[in-house]
Amino acid sequence: MNQNDYFDRLAVSGNPLLFTNADRLKVLRLKERLGELAGRRVLEPGCGAGPLTEYLSDWVGPLGRVLAFDCSPGMAQEGRHRLANRTNVELVCAEAETIAVQSFAWDLVIFFRVFPHFEDKSAILRRFRPGLAPDGRLVIANLEGSENLNARHSGFSEPVRHDRMPGARALRRLLEEAGYRVGALIDEEDEFFAEAVDARIGPPGRRRAR
Repeated sequence: MNQNDYFDRLAVSGNPLLFTNADRLKVLRLKERLGELAGRRVLEPGCGAGPLTEYLSDWVGPLGRVLAFDCSPGMAQEGRHRLANRTNVELVCAEAETIAVQSFAWDLVIFFRVFPHFEDKSAILRRFRPGLAPDGRLVIANLEGSENLNARHSGFSEPVRHDRMPGARALRRLLEEAGYRVGALIDEEDEFFAEAVDARIGPPGRRRAR
């Protein structure tokens, strides 16, 4: 069984990794970290069934746009069904390693609960850097710190039990080697949040809506 098979089964299991009530409080904290997103263009690789995509749709508003994608056909189908009435969202089935990344197209690229599952993390970071707009940000976020998340994965079945989230120091090194300048980097028990920009552009920080 490969990763797609694993997540396809989750998609139809009655537990497609949607948010719990406790998760929603953490999502509101994530919103504060991200700042104002109204009117922004957001790219969400590895969106799963779209639990965060739904929030991103609200946060960018009618003048914004969210393109979300997942390599699991089952998860993508579940997400499209759940978000079918949202006109500012497009959710497609695609792989992060192969999807076309238009240059300077995105104000925010957010890897939410997906970064541990990439085999070549350095390549993924390099691949999406050209897609950032001049004031764009890349964010990597989880609802728990790397130590807790890795412990959870260790209890899962194959093929995800060995998928690991780099700790803060290791992720900083990966980002800098991939050409990013790192801003906020939080790795605590119940939160992981990293923010970075293209090192050729300028310092990371909260961006204003247009």
